[in-house]
Amino acid sequence: MGRRVAVADGGLGNMIQETRFSQRRPRSGLRMLVTGLALAISVAAHGFENPQDVTAVQSAQVARSPLIAVTTAGQRLVAVGLRGMIVTSDDGGATWTQAAVPVGSDLVGVSFPTPNQGWAVGHGGVVLHSEDGGLHWTRQLEGRQAADLAVKYFKAQRAANPEADGLLGREQSLIDAGGTQPFLDVLFDSETSGFVVGAFNRIYRTGDGGKTWVPWMDRVDNPREFHLYSITNVAGQLYLTGEQGMVWKLDRARERFVGIQTPYNGTLFGMVGAGADDLLVFGMRGSLFRGSAGGTRWERIDTGSPASIVGGALLPGGRIVLANQAGGVSVSGDRGKVFSPVKASVPMPYFGITALGGDRVGLVGSEGVRVESIR
Repeated sequence: MGRRVAVADGGLGNMIQETRFSQRRPRSGLRMLVTGLALAISVAAHGFENPQDVTAVQSAQVARSPLIAVTTAGQRLVAVGLRGMIVTSDDGGATWTQAAVPVGSDLVGVSFPTPNQGWAVGHGGVVLHSEDGGLHWTRQLEGRQAADLAVKYFKAQRAANPEADGLLGREQSLIDAGGTQPFLDVLFDSETSGFVVGAFNRIYRTGDGGKTWVPWMDRVDNPREFHLYSITNVAGQLYLTGEQGMVWKLDRARERFVGIQTPYNGTLFGMVGAGADDLLVFGMRGSLFRGSAGGTRWERIDTGSPASIVGGALLPGGRIVLANQAGGVSVSGDRGKVFSPVKASVPMPYFGITALGGDRVGLVGSEGVRVESIR
């Protein structure tokens, strides 16, 4: 599900961008800005309400509400965003319907492995599940539960796992402080098997459709606990992207994500496939790198813009489309070696993109959701 000279367009675009892409250390950094502003407004009007404990408010302008991530559920479009907003479209984006959502947390990632079964994640460590193509949602997990699960898991692992004590201490500290960490992306490759990933190396796996979750923080080569911004399936291989130019590839035999260092030392927000064994990773300040042979060789690709790249999509015909925070869209027809700008009909600061049928893409951003044709 996921960029420029200062990752700052100003105004709402910048604030929403911080919600998913620009968390800084320490842990109370700018990434929580939008949620903080939303809560401040709520407190002023009604007193404090935890967004995990209230349902999403119904909106009269669902298609124009700020949205962060978008995907397809069969032929249906599903987009997620601020304050628990989830919208769906069955007519190619002409009309949109708001879903019933049990939380008011900011949602930043969504995945549908089948037309009916889907998952969404976001702030507060929430994991939501839908069984009807995104029309209705139930909560499967939230941050406090996730931390409790991790404590129990690492306590049981102490005798056999040398990393368990350190991870246990960090999880217990999180519980003692009453805090939660956001999940930033989700990927399911079947109705039963999936991962959720997030801030400070948080990663959980399920093999039963989210009924149970297993912490995987000890199965990532990430001793400095860099944020994990995305998880992507490229040609059957699973990859993570994160801070400090890091990429991780799942070694299925070892059940471990193995680190791959790119030439970049900044934040990478996501990845898109560029051929059978080629990768494109993108991130802050227009940074784009093409990795050959599964990431063993890298080259920097000029995007012609300092705007942070927020998403990439592979069209059915093999063209690759990128979207950036400044409202720019670019396309490559040579497996990501050269990109050319494409004029969007009504540009906005973008935060996510997904491929649709033919030459169309779905784009979400500060002004809602749009469907564009890439000529």
